[in-house]
Formats: sequence, structure tokens, C-alpha cells
Amino acid sequence: MRIRRRYAIPALTAAAVLAFAGLAWANNVSSENFKFTPSKAPKSTYKNGSIFVHTHTTYTHPGDKAHGGFAKTVTLLFDNDFKFNTSAIPKCAGTFASGTTLKQAYATCGPNAGSTKNALVGTGRASTAPASNFPGCVAAFNGKPVNGNPTIVLFTRVTLAVNGTANCANPGSNTSGNTSLTLKGTLTNAGVADFGKKLTVPKIDTAPLPLDDFTTTVKRGNYVQGRCFDGNHTWNMRTTFAYSGTGEAADTVNRTQKCTVG
Repeated sequence: MRIRRRYAIPALTAAAVLAFAGLAWANNVSSENFKFTPSKAPKSTYKNGSIFVHTHTTYTHPGDKAHGGFAKTVTLLFDNDFKFNTSAIPKCAGTFASGTTLKQAYATCGPNAGSTKNALVGTGRASTAPASNFPGCVAAFNGKPVNGNPTIVLFTRVTLAVNGTANCANPGSNTSGNTSLTLKGTLTNAGVADFGKKLTVPKIDTAPLPLDDFTTTVKRGNYVQGRCFDGNHTWNMRTTFAYSGTGEAADTVNRTQKCTVG
């Protein structure tokens, strides 16, 4: 009995240490995926297309702003074989209120506003982190330049239904949802080899609840274009997630997509 007790105590201690270490080492985990369509593009000239982007974060302490429970800034670097043409599309100030509906946003900056004010460049969906899992509808607008740099306005209409489903149909007449939030990203030169433009979306942690999932498909005329120039026929994208408060180091995720010349 003496021998069994002697070994039982260290075993329990080791288990406790491992359990504590697992908690201490737990970190936010973020991911990103993208897809440019069509994947077949010319080698040297640019072809009109669309780009789908999906970001997701699993938080260790969702909603705890002081300890990394919100994304604070998300920075996306796009391959230098992607091109963004923002000048010919109308610009949206993006001064939406929390009570703004999709219908009102479309009347101000979307198709309902007429051709001279229609700044819509994409749509998507979003959700907040567990346990609420509130769903939302996303409308992306070409924003007004800041310091000479193009911007994109990401308007999200949220439905406050736990684990619910947001109604994103017929946005031009859609008055559903309960509250709205607006994020603004700035498009600048990436300054990194093999990347062309960088989209920086700050102040995400000013939202009342942490966003954990965000998708947007951007497509409008020649707003986004692609070519398949590199010899390895590969497009690259790099996304960095910086978190609120302290205790969570930033995450950087790299993704690739193959293209074909044609």
C-alpha cells in the first residue's frame, strides 16, 4: 500500500499539470479561405472575375474583450496577379446607423439608389461567436477614399435569434433583422513580395458582440480581375488576425489556389 500511494500522488500531480497546461496553452484559432472565379485566366492580361473570402475564428474566451475574445484587426494580402479597379464605381460614405435595414442601405448605396449612387460590389453572410451564434447578412460597398486609398464598406444586418437564420433574400426590400454594424477596410499596397494589395479592416472589436464567421463574394464588372502569370500557376493569399486586449498572439494564415492559363 505504501508503494502504491507513493506512485499515485505523482500520477495525479502530473495529470493536474497537464490539464493546467492545456488550459494555459489554449489559444484562438483563425482560418481563411478564398476562391477567385474563373480559375482559368490569361497569362498577361487581366480577366474580370469574382473573389470569395471566408474568415473564421474560434475564440478561447469569446466576448472577453480584455483577453482576446474579439478580433480587433484583420489584414488580407492579395496575390499580385489580382487587380482592383475602384475608380469607376460610385462611392459610398458608409455612415449607416445601428437601425439601418438592408432596404435602407440599398436605397442609399445600392441598386435602389440609381446608377450614379450604386456602390454595391458584393454580398455575404456573418455570425457572432457562441453561445449566441447570431446570424447576419453582409453587403459590401465601394467606399470613399481615405488619404487617397480606396476603401470597402462592409455593412452587416444582424438577426438577434440565438442559433437562428438570417433572411438575406431580396435585400432591396428587406426590412428584417434587429441591429446593424459597419466595418470599413482600406486597400493599400501590400509591400510584400508576391502580393499586390492589402486590405486592412480595423476596429472590429467595437462591435457589441464578437464576429466569428464572415463571408463575402466580391463581383461587379471589372472591380476585381485576375491573371495567371506566375510559373507555378498559383495564387496566394495571406491573412493576419490581431485580437483585442492581451493574452492572444496574432495568427497568420496562408492559402493558395491553382490557376490555369487560357
